[in-house]
Amino acid sequence: MGKPAFQAKLWGARGTLASDSKSTVRYGGNTACVEITCGSERLLFDAGSGLRAAGDHMAREAKKLDRSGAPRKNLNLFFTHCHYDHISGLPFFAPFFDPKTTVNIWSGHLSGPNKTQRMIDNYMCPPYFPVGPEVFSASVTYHDFEVHDILKPVKDVVVKTLPLNHHDECVGYRIEFDGRSISYITDTTHIPGKMDQGIVEFVEGTDLMIYDATYTDAEFPTFWNFGHSTWEEGVRISKAAGVKRYCVFHHRPSRTDKDLDKIDEQCKRAFKRSWIGREGLVIKV
Repeated sequence: MGKPAFQAKLWGARGTLASDSKSTVRYGGNTACVEITCGSERLLFDAGSGLRAAGDHMAREAKKLDRSGAPRKNLNLFFTHCHYDHISGLPFFAPFFDPKTTVNIWSGHLSGPNKTQRMIDNYMCPPYFPVGPEVFSASVTYHDFEVHDILKPVKDVVVKTLPLNHHDECVGYRIEFDGRSISYITDTTHIPGKMDQGIVEFVEGTDLMIYDATYTDAEFPTFWNFGHSTWEEGVRISKAAGVKRYCVFHHRPSRTDKDLDKIDEQCKRAFKRSWIGREGLVIKV
């Protein structure tokens, strides 16, 4: 028997603001949402606008399971933080409106009690949204954790956490399963010429690192205080930490398909096993 499936699927790879235009068709314009498959279990990371398509797909799969009589799995949704581009898809996630579904929501970037539920309540409320999470018919459970906690959301899966250098706090994740690992590191910034050793140690030897590469090194001096990094810094971290595969993620809203094609060429020259994140991309580890 072969190894159980362990892979990342990108439902949204754009950062800051969804960007739908003729110039972003191939890489996609939806914001951050990553699905990690661990054998028969699936974990979702971030609820950007890409979450809507992920939810529609999962709803169709749930109907097929029901027809076959097979049991459903609970869904687990983890947040890095709650800036709008990472939470905008939340109210449009179809499984929330299915009474047969159970969803566990996890977060650790805020402080105080009931922080995960408070995050959702504060987002889905007037005048910012017409209805609150009380409209969900699914069974929803909120899980708070502290950064550096080690989480075990499902059997045989370990999720490690790390604080990232971003406005309003942010959490990085390392998902470990079957002797392999995927690291999800977005949104974070760095000091030029000084690698973030916390990240290097956290992702050391990981099979896949998905990394915030909003800017290029040439652009970075203008945007150093915006809380994001560069694709070149991702290459440097990959080499320093012995990362096996590297995915460039969280693209600038203005970055066109042609721009990303150029970055892809440059990145592959610098680090052969690299991919430019695009909607629908699946990377197996």
